[in-house]
Amino acid sequence: MSDSEVEAEGDSTRDRSPRRRVWRWLRAHSTHALLVAVAAAVVGGAVPVLLTGALQDWLSPPPPVPATCPGAGCDGKDPQKEGCSADAVTWLPPKDNPVSLHVRHSKRCGVVWGRITSAEVGDVVTVRVEGGSARSAVVEYGKDQYTPMVSVGKTFRATACAEPTVSASRTGKWSKYCIVVTDRTAWK
Repeated sequence: MSDSEVEAEGDSTRDRSPRRRVWRWLRAHSTHALLVAVAAAVVGGAVPVLLTGALQDWLSPPPPVPATCPGAGCDGKDPQKEGCSADAVTWLPPKDNPVSLHVRHSKRCGVVWGRITSAEVGDVVTVRVEGGSARSAVVEYGKDQYTPMVSVGKTFRATACAEPTVSASRTGKWSKYCIVVTDRTAWK
């Protein structure tokens, strides 16, 4: 074999090594690889930003519905339908509350209403405002029920009560339970 044949054979042997082939491929395709890397970086950076904004819009609660019935105009109406539950605060006594009786208050609407969340069908929830009106509701299905709204002034005193059904199928063992709230109650 001549020297030129040995050199040619040596070159082809070197060309067949895996590192050499990768290096040649990278040199031949470096422009394409760089463009793909830059595009991936741009898309990879933009997609989370776009998704974050879209998810925040989708997951954030809708703005509160404006109260359609402030004060006496809300008396006897549904707090959810009238937009009064959106900003309402709650008083839930921490102990010895057999049906999770609580009172909700919307300062914006000027109302209160009673609610029970661990009741039985037939149980009754009532809210009465001192010097004002009273509203009641019966649990017709499920375990919770709220009363229609009762209007209140800037200062008020209200009593909410839960009364168990007299049904023979009743499983809970409790008697009438009441709580009193005022405008100065520790609402949460």
